[in-house]
Amino acid sequence: MGTPEDYDRVSSFSTSMGNSPDWTPVASAKCEMKQECVEVWRDVNMVQQRLQETAGAGPADHTSPLLAVSRAKQLQLQAQVEVLESKQPQLVSAHKKVVEAVLVNGLKESLEQLSELLPAMKAQQKELSASLELEEQLLQQRQELGRMLEGRLAEVPDAQATSADSRVKTFRRKIKRAEQFHGNLVQNLEEFLDKHFPPPQPANGRRRRRHGSGPVDKTLDADDPQWETLNKMIETLINKSLDSPHDPYIPIEPRYWPPYVETLLRCGIAQRHPEDSMRFKLAPFNL
Repeated sequence: MGTPEDYDRVSSFSTSMGNSPDWTPVASAKCEMKQECVEVWRDVNMVQQRLQETAGAGPADHTSPLLAVSRAKQLQLQAQVEVLESKQPQLVSAHKKVVEAVLVNGLKESLEQLSELLPAMKAQQKELSASLELEEQLLQQRQELGRMLEGRLAEVPDAQATSADSRVKTFRRKIKRAEQFHGNLVQNLEEFLDKHFPPPQPANGRRRRRHGSGPVDKTLDADDPQWETLNKMIETLINKSLDSPHDPYIPIEPRYWPPYVETLLRCGIAQRHPEDSMRFKLAPFNL
């Protein structure tokens, strides 16, 4: 705590400031406030000394030192409360000009702080405006999506209205259309194969070439077996791949005409067995 000499030095400093030629209302207010602070400090020190004397004069409690410390703190707080209650609020100064100067300085500081805060508030307002526009766009999009979903929901027929009989009829019509499409596809394939890949016809005599190095005639000896058509070969490969997908290979029988077998292999329609060249299968087009 301070000593009386400190108070005297502060008081003399305040008096010298009041007598200086650079005296202003603001300086006068500061000087008066310092003097009031010195008086308050003197009162606090006096209360502190009284508390110390009271604590030293009281009976010593050797059994509970913490209780003694708590009692001393309680007395100290009570004394501080009494000082604050007895002290009446006072003005900064009794001089009107001093009060006006203090108020003007406070207003200037407040204006400076508000001026510094204004750009930050404008930037925040701009961000909030952009965020608000984005939220409005999202709200509009969601409203449009909701209207679209409501329209689709209205178009969907009621589940109870569609009976089991109507569904069965729909499935039967689809199956019938699929069967018709499959029949037309098979028929077109047969016509294409019969037109462009006709089976070789047996005839008397050996096979002959046209004009020396021309293509081989599709004529056979009378002793040659009856060749299978290309359509029958493809049908056999398809049935084998569907009936036994784990073993889709079929043997290359003598009734399969070698040029047709080679055509299927070269066009990628059929594939040879990797270990047995006399077996082949339909290429897996679904993979």
